[in-house]
Amino acid sequence: MRFLLVLTLFLAACSSPAPSPTGAPSPTGAPSPTALPTTAPVPGTAQAVASGTPAQSAPTSTLPPAATASATPLSAKLGYIAEGDGTPGVLAAVQAAAQDLGRQVETNAGGAGAVAALAQAGALIVVADGAGLEADTRQAAAQFPDAYFIGVNQSGSGDDLPNLLVLGAGPSREDQLGFMAGVVAGYATQAQVVTAVAYPATPSGLKYRNGFLHGVRYSCSRCRVDFVDALNLNGDSAAVERAALNASLSSDLVFAAAGATGIDALRAAARKGAWLIGSEADVYQRDFGGAGAEADRVLTSVYFDPGAAVTAALKAYESGTPWTGSRPFSAADNAVTLAPFRVSEDVLSQLDRSDIAAALALLADGTLETGIDPLTGNEL
Repeated sequence: MRFLLVLTLFLAACSSPAPSPTGAPSPTGAPSPTALPTTAPVPGTAQAVASGTPAQSAPTSTLPPAATASATPLSAKLGYIAEGDGTPGVLAAVQAAAQDLGRQVETNAGGAGAVAALAQAGALIVVADGAGLEADTRQAAAQFPDAYFIGVNQSGSGDDLPNLLVLGAGPSREDQLGFMAGVVAGYATQAQVVTAVAYPATPSGLKYRNGFLHGVRYSCSRCRVDFVDALNLNGDSAAVERAALNASLSSDLVFAAAGATGIDALRAAARKGAWLIGSEADVYQRDFGGAGAEADRVLTSVYFDPGAAVTAALKAYESGTPWTGSRPFSAADNAVTLAPFRVSEDVLSQLDRSDIAAALALLADGTLETGIDPLTGNEL
């Protein structure tokens, strides 16, 4: 009997299942590694692959075309419309900025409501280039408050809108152009005597003239500025002769901001061996053809670059700090431009060039003032 009892107990113990080992607790509260999924694996998922369930191809995307990688999202469009041929350099600036920012340029041929049509087509930013588009630009900005509009060479009259920037509105800062020309002249002159051919009969001409004087004082306090004040923008022979005489007797640098008279004066001064600083455009290319003995005397030019201002405005928008309101062309909006220096370091050293760039940066951030009334051109 005892043998049968022992045998019975032994057989019962052998038939009981052994307990499963418990996994170590997960520090994040996740299930034990030995825990089994409570649901069946979904075909095509990582869970199915790990469990040995045959994978199936993922379903085809049902997103609309505008949201796929192959299509340009509406918000990535940058609209551009111009009156006539537009302001030189602005379209090129828009195209270059669009490429840098990964946006697609959308253009419109014009006509009534054309500015609004670009926003309607999905352009999140619209650049309207020309005074004749001002009314349409303002109307479109009011109609599409979620879009951003940049008007170029428009007056900026009317109530400010939170999504509208007008570049080139109000009196431009020719005093800053003249000032920067004077800064360059003060560093470049060896004779410490320079000449400025100006047209003081208009506020813009006076701003060039007096801005140049203050710029020379900034970079060369001991330098002398001789003025040749033209009486006619389009053919003042007396002013041209005086500029040539100054170049032959005392001045080794001549700056001119007096229309065609100023260009003639620069040519005459070049023949006398003076260095030249032009205005209103890169005169090395526009007026001197980029080659020849006279062109070789062009040191630089000062002028407004509306395209550079548009580029700066687009970058400000992309950075989350869009410009709004009306802004004249100035150093603050990156419009004050110096043409490339075309002289050796014997004339302008690297330190001189760094100081010139620093002066322009100070004008841009408002740390430095020209000392000239931006409305009248008079000295303050």
